[in-house]
Amino acid sequence: MVTIAKDTPIKVNLKYVIGLIAIVVIGLLIQSVLNTKSGMSSGIRTTSNQGAYTGQGSTVAQPAAPMGQNEQYQTVDGIQGTTKGLPSSCNSQPLLNADQLLPKDNNTQFQQLNPQGGGSLENISLLQAGYHNGIDTVGSSLRNSNLQVRSEPPNPTSKVSPWMNSTIEPDLMRTPLEIGCGTQ
Repeated sequence: MVTIAKDTPIKVNLKYVIGLIAIVVIGLLIQSVLNTKSGMSSGIRTTSNQGAYTGQGSTVAQPAAPMGQNEQYQTVDGIQGTTKGLPSSCNSQPLLNADQLLPKDNNTQFQQLNPQGGGSLENISLLQAGYHNGIDTVGSSLRNSNLQVRSEPPNPTSKVSPWMNSTIEPDLMRTPLEIGCGTQ
């Protein structure tokens, strides 16, 4: 305990005084670091550059003409033709149209393989509407299914947490095709 004066009843602990001094010193250090960084990071010096703004400086770039008359471009000499310096092999070739790419003749091999008929299949939908009826397409769909003929062991999975578990299940209904293996 340190007493400030003999007459005052305030008693101050030495730890609190040292802590207060440390906080003040740390605050001053942070302030000085921030002041030096703010001036150095931008690279701007506080010297007077008034000559650059008034055009009195010797290294200042001057416009070619007064304001409003700088829109005239300088002409270039020595270029012949429309290729602008490119060799003649770089000339643009005629463009193809879509009708040039498609076959025109009805007797071509393409037309014989893909006939355009107006027969009985003209307005008939060949899709089956109830194809997925009776198949559990949500719970046990093999989203990462193995389409090989040979059997393969399923990728091992382990329970990680209640949330990050895999929903891709192995195909347990596939029978192995190896010699000597029975049903699973």
